[in-house]
Amino acid sequence: MAKGKTNPRSWVAVPLLLGGLVISGCSGVKPPLGTLSQAELAVQQADQSTASVYAPLELQTARDQLGEAKRAMAAEEYEEARRFADQALVNAQLAEAKVGAGKARTAAEELRKSIETLRGELERGSTPR
Repeated sequence: MAKGKTNPRSWVAVPLLLGGLVISGCSGVKPPLGTLSQAELAVQQADQSTASVYAPLELQTARDQLGEAKRAMAAEEYEEARRFADQALVNAQLAEAKVGAGKARTAAEELRKSIETLRGELERGSTPR
């Protein structure tokens, strides 16, 4: 091939190569559907439990983060959606853990009161008449 002449194939190859690079660059991040579903389920479970009593702040934070994850998904900002969904999942799980701890504290307090009542009855029964 002589110098100064361009090959017609190179005119076709350049746009195809650039198009391929653009497409492959856009498809690198996939929607975090699984993470979003897990977060949504965890928030629903926390909502259905007594998390609003024992962990209202964590529950509201999880709800807000889930909303942000859905907004980011709609905007196709998948990394941001994944980050918010992960945070929502963690906060919903924290709320559930606080529910368990709160219920355990309540049960322990009720048990302590029962023991005090029994001790009082024993002391009254053991006093000489």
